[in-house]
Amino acid sequence: MGKVKIGGGNPPVIQTMITTPLTRKDEALAEANRALDLGCNVVRTAFKHIDELNGLQYLVANFKGEIIADIHFDYKLALAAIEAGVSGVRFNPGNVGGADKVDAIIEAAKKRPELAVRIGVNGGSLDKNILKKYGGVTWEGLVESSLFWADYIEKEHNFFNFKISAKASNVMETVAACRRIRENSDAPLHVGITEAGGGKHGIIKGTAGIAILLNEGLVDTFRVSLTAPIEEELRTANMILKSLGILKTGGEIVSCPTCGRTHGKVIEYYNRLEAWFDEEKWWMKPALKVAVMGCEVNGPGEAREADLGIALGKECALYFEKGEIVKKFDDQDEAFSFLIGEIQEIWGR
Repeated sequence: MGKVKIGGGNPPVIQTMITTPLTRKDEALAEANRALDLGCNVVRTAFKHIDELNGLQYLVANFKGEIIADIHFDYKLALAAIEAGVSGVRFNPGNVGGADKVDAIIEAAKKRPELAVRIGVNGGSLDKNILKKYGGVTWEGLVESSLFWADYIEKEHNFFNFKISAKASNVMETVAACRRIRENSDAPLHVGITEAGGGKHGIIKGTAGIAILLNEGLVDTFRVSLTAPIEEELRTANMILKSLGILKTGGEIVSCPTCGRTHGKVIEYYNRLEAWFDEEKWWMKPALKVAVMGCEVNGPGEAREADLGIALGKECALYFEKGEIVKKFDDQDEAFSFLIGEIQEIWGR
């Protein structure tokens, strides 16, 4: 898709979606560039009406990453987006008006070898016949619709540069659908939990589904769909990859769960360190494991695998590296500041 390779054993590709209407083209570009600045160079945008074509063209011409046009209902918008030079088109075959409209989109896509198509099948936009057959949104319905159109596009058009996306707001329905699709197709999968929500609820729900699928090798590209700014989506996406050992670079924080031996402001220091990590875009930094421990007795030992960290004692703090105590502080705030300074030095600030 453009310069990005999806599937075929390549690492999972993170995507996000801007919310600024294309009619506000400078703001839309600025939002897309925020994603690029956070390390995400695949950005989707809703293309809702032909009046937005100028804005889409502007975005394609000025964004240094890959733009995907998200199309619903009007197949002519997909044709216009392809003509505008987007790297990808996302459409739902069930709501663009039938097979002849799908034919037109795919034939246009074939003229652009670097352009990828995403067959999007969501629980909220399944074909009425599928919904009637299965009595509502089910993983079986998502699978049947996805595989039908994948087979149709391959056989009728000899077109293979597409990915499949089958999403629902139910975690296990989505997981079941992706498993079955992979059993029957080698097309790359775009995954996520749609309508997951926002805040901790949305983060946990989205993570639960995506992490299962990543662990099973079923993810070629994904979006953490949150009711939140793109920054939250991208931090969460990278945290999922880091937690599963897929992201090899980037910072990592380990800290004690607190107990009766805890001294000092370990929770406060952890929160401050996490916020600072996010400001520094930890996922774009060299690999570094940092520990914040609440006990000077077990802290360095329990965090032996950390590259560096602090352990809080009674009116003191220890700074350690690889489990070895390097420096003792009588002032815990001073120890925390020292820790930040050491991280900055390692990360080249």
